[in-house]
Amino acid sequence: MKKVKLPANFFNYDFVKLAKKEKNAALKIRYLALSHIADGKTVLEVAAIVHKSSRMIHRWLNKLSKFGIDGLRDKPGRGRNLCLPNEKEAEFVNAILDFKKTYNKNKITGRNIQKLLKNKYSIECTLPTAYSIITRLKLKFTKPHCINAKSG
Repeated sequence: MKKVKLPANFFNYDFVKLAKKEKNAALKIRYLALSHIADGKTVLEVAAIVHKSSRMIHRWLNKLSKFGIDGLRDKPGRGRNLCLPNEKEAEFVNAILDFKKTYNKNKITGRNIQKLLKNKYSIECTLPTAYSIITRLKLKFTKPHCINAKSG
């Protein structure tokens, strides 16, 4: 079996320590995989441990070699696009403030956000997405309370 060539600065990093500090799950897995490589495991063994392909482990090693530790981070723009474009945010905040004034509400719910998005922009989104928009816009919100129905 061919031994993998490790980057020159590979042993300068404490991957276990980096993994413990990291909040991003994907990056944490990369650090843990590289810590196993540093412990002497083969790429195939590490791939089985972290449930990734051996090719993926090689990609991480190449990124580490070319770009250093920051090369292991995901590039911006990954993931799903936001349903509300950034240029519409200020306009949408004004619509929310108008809604709050019109209906005399101190706080707004995710359902309110869903309705406003549908009525104003013809955008349908899930409730978690609506709450993410509220959080991103730094607005106060409430989650509706569940009411237990009494069976009679």
